[in-house]
Amino acid sequence: MDLRQLRYFVAVAERGGFGTAASALHVAQSALSRHIRVLEEELGGALLVRGARGVSLTESGKVLLDRARWLLGTLDDIKAEVQIENREPSGTVRLGAPSSLADNFYAPLARLFAARFPRVSFELSDGLTDEMTDRLLRGEIDVAILTAPRPSDHLDYETLAVEQVFLIGPPGDPLLRSGPLTRRAFDALPAVVRPLSRNPFGLATPSAFRVESMTPLKQMVMDGLGYGVLPFSGIHREVANGTLSAALIPWMRAERVLALPRGRPVSRATRETVTALKSICRGLVADRKILTATRARSA
Repeated sequence: MDLRQLRYFVAVAERGGFGTAASALHVAQSALSRHIRVLEEELGGALLVRGARGVSLTESGKVLLDRARWLLGTLDDIKAEVQIENREPSGTVRLGAPSSLADNFYAPLARLFAARFPRVSFELSDGLTDEMTDRLLRGEIDVAILTAPRPSDHLDYETLAVEQVFLIGPPGDPLLRSGPLTRRAFDALPAVVRPLSRNPFGLATPSAFRVESMTPLKQMVMDGLGYGVLPFSGIHREVANGTLSAALIPWMRAERVLALPRGRPVSRATRETVTALKSICRGLVADRKILTATRARSA
């Protein structure tokens, strides 16, 4: 039994006769009859009852028709899926990330897709982990980069990077000159500026200011209104040009996690985006714009 025999059988059964089926299939009626006879011999019994007004199905023919329709339909689905995979990806990918990573990832991502996949467009947004998680669950975005997200039965996580975290202050701040910060020095800080969200870094020091965006957070630190706590990816430019000073907080980590909705179909464009984000991250680590720490947990 082969696929051609099954297609011939389904055509005869659905059209009720060999003549109309042969015409639809563009084969000789005699050849069609021969294939059906071979199929019946192999399966050990009649599948069709021939009559003056056409053909009808035997009980075994009804079973075969049901199974053959399912099998041929599945094969058609497989063919369509593979053809889609072989085409150039297209469509819109909606991506969300914290502002520190958006600053580092979005421009390289746009350049890469403009060169390789020009039919893919992006809707790029930045925000805090809680906001991005809610938008992902509501279907407003397709993929997100989150910082230390809560466990979820509705999202699949994969660790992108585990970043070192730094205390930041104005240029030349004496506290930040002596290398990694001690817990005692950290606990004695007068004020800390941190993101307006749940506590992703496990801060024990009271926060004098909580802000939603990374840009005003850094500006407040530059103006001497308090110290800040951020991963290096969010401060590498300012540290390089001397507008901020920084000291490592050895016991803190910022786990950056790729998140996708569990059980929701994922387009090829989205899968290519995930692959690109991983590649960009490796490049940022190599360029020391992301300073990695010991992995916080398995992906």
